[in-house]
Amino acid sequence: MTQGPPTHISALLTRVGRHRGHLILALVSIAICVAVMIGWKLGLEAVVRLTPTLSPMQFNTALALLLVGLGAVAGSLRYRLVAGLLAGLGAGIAGLCLVEIATGFSLALDELFHAHQFVEPGAVPGRMSPNSALAILLMGLAVSLPQIRVAGRPLPGAAIAAFVCSAASVGAIAASVIGYLIGAAEVFGFVPETRMGVLTTIAATCLGVPICESMLVALLRRRRLPMFGLLGGFGLALIIVLASAHSAIRDDARNARRAQIELELGYVARQLSGTITDRILAVEGMAQRWARVGGLAEDEWRADALRYATDHPMIQAVSWAGTDGILTWVEPVAGNEQAVGLDLFSFQDRRAVYERARDTGRTGATPVLEFVQGGSGFVTMSPVYLQGGEFDGVMNAVFELSEVVSALPVSPVLSEVDLILADTTARMVMWDQVQIMDGAFFVGIGQDAVGVLQPRQAIADLVLVLGLISGGLALLASGAFLVSMSQNRQIAHTNRELEQANAELDSFVYLASHDLKSPMRGIRQLADWLEQDMAENLSNDARRYLELIHSRIGRLQDLLDALLDFSRIGRNAMVLTTVDVLEEVRRTVALQDLPEAWTFEVNGERLAARTDKNLLFVIVANLVRNAVKHHDREVGHLQLSVAGDVDDWTLTVTDDGPGIPRQMQARVFEMFQTLKAKDVVEGSGMGLAIVSKAIARLDGSVRVESDPTKRRGSRFVVRFPLVVREAHAPES
Repeated sequence: MTQGPPTHISALLTRVGRHRGHLILALVSIAICVAVMIGWKLGLEAVVRLTPTLSPMQFNTALALLLVGLGAVAGSLRYRLVAGLLAGLGAGIAGLCLVEIATGFSLALDELFHAHQFVEPGAVPGRMSPNSALAILLMGLAVSLPQIRVAGRPLPGAAIAAFVCSAASVGAIAASVIGYLIGAAEVFGFVPETRMGVLTTIAATCLGVPICESMLVALLRRRRLPMFGLLGGFGLALIIVLASAHSAIRDDARNARRAQIELELGYVARQLSGTITDRILAVEGMAQRWARVGGLAEDEWRADALRYATDHPMIQAVSWAGTDGILTWVEPVAGNEQAVGLDLFSFQDRRAVYERARDTGRTGATPVLEFVQGGSGFVTMSPVYLQGGEFDGVMNAVFELSEVVSALPVSPVLSEVDLILADTTARMVMWDQVQIMDGAFFVGIGQDAVGVLQPRQAIADLVLVLGLISGGLALLASGAFLVSMSQNRQIAHTNRELEQANAELDSFVYLASHDLKSPMRGIRQLADWLEQDMAENLSNDARRYLELIHSRIGRLQDLLDALLDFSRIGRNAMVLTTVDVLEEVRRTVALQDLPEAWTFEVNGERLAARTDKNLLFVIVANLVRNAVKHHDREVGHLQLSVAGDVDDWTLTVTDDGPGIPRQMQARVFEMFQTLKAKDVVEGSGMGLAIVSKAIARLDGSVRVESDPTKRRGSRFVVRFPLVVREAHAPES
């Protein structure tokens, strides 16, 4: 059964690769934006805001987010030019909206594409919210920046800038999400008048989070991590969220303070209304008593009026004006001398209240007046009718504002400011209505008392400081982790390169040493034939030269054998078995072709170790041969001892030779290193290098103890683990 050619859709999905989940989320975001735009055009309120209590997703918001989403999809499909243009256009719309918000200028953009039917109170029709514009602008930059090419190459630092923008956009979206979760969406919208709509939050989350994740993954794949860019992106997102939280807490405290003041002003207004009404009723009672008796003598009236003015706070004075509107009597007289004889009819506001009280028979109150005796306040006028129904003037109660305010029952918060009592709210920032008879006044706080609306922000500041500290520590910890990860990645890369180089070197050494043996044998054979054919005619110099050729060929042969042994250590897999270390060392020493004049001693404790017998043989044999070869006397003594510990065991090889100078001890394990010239001591200089490589293969370590200036001899101390572990070592 043959398989048909791939469709265009399957080809596109192949280009998307492992980011298909990102593509699905982007398509969800695009679908929400398209639905909202259609909802605006068809007037479907439930589509653009879900419920009347939620903020709508504006048409421009849906359009800009749609363009960025299409750009992200095009970018995932590797259509760079289309992705850059679409995302850049969406970012441009959001950027212009931010300019409008920041400058207050109208760029005729809000309702350029649609006239909005559903407008929130206090909001500009069609105006995108600040955090929506910021998030879309940052997302658009994150998508478009990596698409820009200069001479066929991306802009320097574009990947880092894109990640920083994407992380910051996630921070702006997170601020909106937090606002909805804690019920403070308005303050998390950066300004109280508007906020990111719930549909905008969902669509931006579906688009912004995958963009940020893909940018982060792209940076983490680098060999060298851009620490500044990574920490800068996370830090910027953290600052946006913390700043929003700080603003939310401040606004919450401010709203709580405003609610407290509104409650207390309402209490004061109710108390004031009741108290003034009581005072007015008392004056009305005085007027009714006068009417019942058909008038009072002046001295009796003055005594009664003075008692009312004294016993009732807030009443500055009580006066009587006859039918001609002239204030005849005033009590107390002191301080009110200028009011005596005042013609009320000469003041339009006073005359209007006088006539209304006379005609209706009800007490009336003037607006706030400037008194002729100084100060300001209002006057209540209660009509006086005699028993026969004859009008006999008005009884006045004078309320001076400073006296009224000073008598108000205020809370500790309101005691911090000067309350204002007036018939207009022009000078007030907060107020409540005081109902007096058929009129009304307002009690409130003035514009110079705005500070009382700003409570101490210790909690908000503490949250911000602690958030910055904890966030900074988290960023430092993240930075340390990223540095460690970058270093580990660099070390792993270097190790792979070293392993490859060592493998190539081992292969080269093995092949070179193996292939050079045949030419060396040929040269040796040619020298032998030359010596046989010319035996009778060779001079003494020629014979000496032939001996040197044989010596050099033998040295080269030994060197090739040593190189082969060195390369085999890394090429051959280990075979791990449990061995009796002491017996293995004795067997190795016994197999060596050593001088008869030498004495050897092998002692120590018997212990079992899991190791490679062949590598152990190579180590012991080369240490023994090295001690014999570099001895400066015909007779010598060599001691080998084995000792065990909890997790490892030690092999110590001690000779009585000339010793090794301190400056040479670090070099003796390098290749081709000898303490004496090769013409003096025949050797390849590879013995201890082979020992060092074999010890490293067994996870061991070696050190040299020697000081020729104090005593003869050298000691090689080799430490091995009791159980050698290697991932690819086959079991025996």
